[in-house]
Amino acid sequence: MGNDIPGHSSRNESEPANTAFIQGIQKHHLTNGLTILTREDHTTAIVSTMIWYRVGSRFERPGSTGISHFLEHMMFKGTQRYEKGEIDSITASRGGSNNAFTSNDYTAYYFTFASDRWWSALDIEADRMGNNRFDPTEFELERQVIIEEIKMERDSPWETLGEAVGSHSFQKHPYRFPVIGTYEDLISITRDQMIEHYRQFYCPNNAILVLVGDFHTEEVLERVEQLFAPLPRGRVPEARTVSEPPRTRQVRVELKRPTEIPRMIVAFGAPSVRQREHYAFHILGEALSQGRLSRLYGRLIEKERVASDLNTEFSETFDPYLFSIRVEPHPEADLGTIEAMIFEEISTLTREPLSETELKRAKIQCITQFFASFETTLDQTIQLGLLETLDRYQYWYDYIPQINRLTAEEVARVAAQYWSPEQATVGILVNGAIEEEGSSL
Repeated sequence: MGNDIPGHSSRNESEPANTAFIQGIQKHHLTNGLTILTREDHTTAIVSTMIWYRVGSRFERPGSTGISHFLEHMMFKGTQRYEKGEIDSITASRGGSNNAFTSNDYTAYYFTFASDRWWSALDIEADRMGNNRFDPTEFELERQVIIEEIKMERDSPWETLGEAVGSHSFQKHPYRFPVIGTYEDLISITRDQMIEHYRQFYCPNNAILVLVGDFHTEEVLERVEQLFAPLPRGRVPEARTVSEPPRTRQVRVELKRPTEIPRMIVAFGAPSVRQREHYAFHILGEALSQGRLSRLYGRLIEKERVASDLNTEFSETFDPYLFSIRVEPHPEADLGTIEAMIFEEISTLTREPLSETELKRAKIQCITQFFASFETTLDQTIQLGLLETLDRYQYWYDYIPQINRLTAEEVARVAAQYWSPEQATVGILVNGAIEEEGSSL
């Protein structure tokens, strides 16, 4: 699709036929290290853009936890060209939408506009990358906004329990830090620290720009070259990740909060998106929690009627993270009995492979969700940017073949590898005056 232009290189990647709906992706590089993914889609008059930075809580240390999320907030508070609030007002006046989010591994910003009025998204992102202002007054005001966010999270039983389980599941890895940071760190982060964090990580060679929609690639690349090529490369620090020591004892977290409904989380270590076992976890999540015929949902909610809700959480991460089972028990149910049922079903799954029917159903559910996750232009920028940030976007070309290739025996082997009781973190939140306790069994 077109020839190279000065200052960047481009190429089409391998595209299997079974992912035709995301074909046409081109990968480009500016000489300053900026990676660009483009996909033309002229079926709707919409363009979505995202810029991803490889920085999140995985890059933080005690004393500065939450600085990446804090920085995300400050990226809306004024640049050299745009005043505070102007980015949002431009977006609204042109009928678009924009937002941002921070995770363990990345921070991302997005815009969606009609295709006749989207070019301002590139202007804004280039100016934010090179010329964010960090007004001292806005810095202190935004600190208070995030303090209120922390208070709101503490008022949420699920947020409170999830954060406690996450922090107790890791001894050394920075995944133990909450993305929002701790209150103690947030009140002590300085403006100078944030500016240094920004200069280290918000540079072209640490960013991926993703565009999907109704545009012509060569016009886009010419504009990207004009805006982003003048920005210098940065010296990006490597994440000082340490290996998590093997778990030998189960960890338990028990919290008390004023609540009418107890909560329970059982979490196990899980593979990163760069490990082949990652695919088996998608099958395991479906087999355990999706629908009346799934193992845990079927038993706890349909058969035993001891819980009102159950789901599993598993996401793509750069390093090994967590697979979590979240249960909302009935108030009168015995939590010890529910916990025993969970471990019984997990033990069975590690010893007795899924039936042919179960495996087929789980594969269909995985593939259905895969297609749904690419429905809109924004969906596509999210999925392509996410995997290019963590590993390589071609993961999605491999996804369906890898899921279909899995056998019941391989899924059981992976479950047995990760899901022994001593590898679990069990979190329980019950009604009572605020207190918490963590222990290893």
